[in-house]
Amino acid sequence: MSDLQQLYQQAGKAFQTGHFSDAEHHCRKLLRYNGKHPDVLYLLALSLQNQHQVKAAATHLNNALKYQPLHHPSRKTLISLYTENGQFDLAQKHCQILLGQQSQNPDAYFLVAKLYRSMGLTERALKALLTARQALPEPSPLIDYLLACVYYDMDEHQQTEAILQNLVRQLPEYIDAHIALNKLYWEHGPDDKFLTSLQDALSRHPDSRPLHHSFCAHLLMAGRPEDCDQACAQVLSKFPDGAEFFHLRGSALCRLQRSDEALRCYQRAVELQPDVLRHRIDYGTSLLRSGDFKAALAQYLAVEKMHPDSQEMLAYKALCLHALGDPEAEQLNNYNDFVQIIALEPPAHYPSREAFMAELADTLQGLHKTQQQPLDQSVRNGTQTVGNLLAQQAPVIGEFKTMLEHAAKTYLAKLPEDARHPLLRRKTNGVRFTGAWSVRLSENGFHSNHVHPEGWVSCCTYIQLPAQVRADDDSRAGWIKFGDSGLELPGTEIPQHAVCPQVGYCVFFPSYFFHGTVPFQGEGVRMTAPCDISPAW
Repeated sequence: MSDLQQLYQQAGKAFQTGHFSDAEHHCRKLLRYNGKHPDVLYLLALSLQNQHQVKAAATHLNNALKYQPLHHPSRKTLISLYTENGQFDLAQKHCQILLGQQSQNPDAYFLVAKLYRSMGLTERALKALLTARQALPEPSPLIDYLLACVYYDMDEHQQTEAILQNLVRQLPEYIDAHIALNKLYWEHGPDDKFLTSLQDALSRHPDSRPLHHSFCAHLLMAGRPEDCDQACAQVLSKFPDGAEFFHLRGSALCRLQRSDEALRCYQRAVELQPDVLRHRIDYGTSLLRSGDFKAALAQYLAVEKMHPDSQEMLAYKALCLHALGDPEAEQLNNYNDFVQIIALEPPAHYPSREAFMAELADTLQGLHKTQQQPLDQSVRNGTQTVGNLLAQQAPVIGEFKTMLEHAAKTYLAKLPEDARHPLLRRKTNGVRFTGAWSVRLSENGFHSNHVHPEGWVSCCTYIQLPAQVRADDDSRAGWIKFGDSGLELPGTEIPQHAVCPQVGYCVFFPSYFFHGTVPFQGEGVRMTAPCDISPAW
């Protein structure tokens, strides 16, 4: 075996074992000998993608295709990457090329269906999936799973349930199918079916770590931390090296206010899996609660080396720095410069901003279809729409997206310049929306304090507000508040900031800012349309 073949094998082994930076290093050495090898460029792209360097990954995938246009793994990965990051035009271009090269390949239609679903074109997604199904010699779990998701988008819940039940029956360890099925039961009922698929699967596969983890995680999301703690303890008696269960148990113990035990569980999870960002972030948060700010900061600095744009890391790092008296905290949480209120300008054929928002509210109302708050989001006593709101095909939503784009560019133009600041150094000439949804809160509804992990800049547009949300209200009912992490840090008072919402206005802020909603009393609806924004490529 040649030295180059051995180096490529080392790169592949490093990638398969999760050592992505080592895989990247080996690939870059290989490219010194042959910078046009598509397999090496492909592996390098995957390594970078797993290190959250998505734009760089796309560059290497495009290079692989430049040198070998028939390198289908690169094109398929590139389509998925563009789709996941809202680059729909580029994804469509490569889908057309792939269909031209592999017109009978079900994988091509599967990728087309994923793209159409992300674009809100559910009928086209359904057609592509049915075409893919017809070309298959035998059923494909991936295609059936996506088909269930499309039927869910179309409110065909019986078909959704039937497909997902068949999947978990045939493949008991198909975790994504379990998650989707239990999300369906949580949001639409019947309540007595929630978790039954996981319980049935565990009765058949009692030693399945993925099934146990999903079951424990669902207990925690459903507000049952004591049950989650007990379930994790039982699993750890079987799998004493189960870092994921130490982590989940730590989260459950935190909610049960058993802080010392939680801290030990998080520490053990980090010892077992030091490269898992989630473990380090939650361990750091537990150290924050205990008042050990230096040790907490060390965890966030370790995350920063692996993922410098992590919004959660930046949020907690700012808390640590403030508690330690470091002025960098105020540079990160600069409310005066970074929180801005911008009016949306409706198209000329609307008589007023209020008239546009009233029509938008009517359209959004039809998209709030669930019976209770989401299973895994910050909404309390309210509902949230499913999927990418800005991909909906209603004309008023298309106009709303255009208005948001103008407002976002206005916000970015007002920001100061600083190539060293984690928010400001990512400024570009344009933006792309990486997520958008609508939230409808009724009496006592609120958002728990949170950050937006998938964003860079976030904004919240106020569509409809109850009469009691007023600028002269000392209680600030219904206001958006910033700075409150929900953590009680010993001997530390965190500066806070609040803004009174106005119908037809956006509040822009960095995605790493802790924010939440002050509950309101009485009748009325507080309807908003938050979104996450990333720099244009």
